[in-house]
Amino acid sequence: MSKLKLAPVYYTVAQIQFNPIEEMGNYLNTIQPAFRRLGFPDFKTQAIQRLVLPFNIAEGGNVVPPTITSQPRYSFGDIDGNESFTLETSSLAFQTTNYDVFASFSGKFLDGLKILHSAVPLNFVERLGIRYLDAVQPTTNETLTAYLTSEVLGLFGKLSGTPTHSESVTVMNDDVGQLLSRVIISSGKVRFPMDIAATAPKINERFTKTEGRHAILDTDASYTQRFAFSLEDVTKHLDTLKIKITQSFEATVTAYAKEIWNPK
Repeated sequence: MSKLKLAPVYYTVAQIQFNPIEEMGNYLNTIQPAFRRLGFPDFKTQAIQRLVLPFNIAEGGNVVPPTITSQPRYSFGDIDGNESFTLETSSLAFQTTNYDVFASFSGKFLDGLKILHSAVPLNFVERLGIRYLDAVQPTTNETLTAYLTSEVLGLFGKLSGTPTHSESVTVMNDDVGQLLSRVIISSGKVRFPMDIAATAPKINERFTKTEGRHAILDTDASYTQRFAFSLEDVTKHLDTLKIKITQSFEATVTAYAKEIWNPK
């Protein structure tokens, strides 16, 4: 699919999960300056709390209570607050609200991954994923039915009363990964889903100037299979996952919507 001049994408994230490196903090003196040179000088570190559930029952039949562990999280952000990398002991993620095209988005993510791999050689990959959020915002005289295919509209427009929320969820699996597609219809301003709201960059004002009935296309494609780390293989899997994202987008929006987002 060619680039849309007024593309509705307002957030994207790519993440890789790799072999755990508990001593990640020891390599920050190499990693942090490299990210600063890449254009991400806003360095922050924090401790995150994780709930650990026991797998076994202790001797005597006593139930082992869950425990809470603290793990470090490092973030490297740009000056304007639009993009950032997040590094943990077994994952690296790149998120942006300033998306252009996939080539530049994935290229920047791979640049960050190269920095990490150069400082801490990675052994294997457990999971790769990319996630897109698109905001479908009709004009005052239009409705979502002009922008979205009937399959994702649910009962929107078919029942009396004022609709407040509608959600369509589709999960597909094949040899190249899993696709999770959500379409959420609601009213108000465009926001982030709760699971990313606390750490996401600021939303581009193009999507927050208006308020009203809108839909969020939340599309997540992932590949979960252990393989030996290779930048070439990572790139190939990312490209394949993007194809799945694009196919989902094409199946969700109408031809009219694409004309509006790509004016002559």
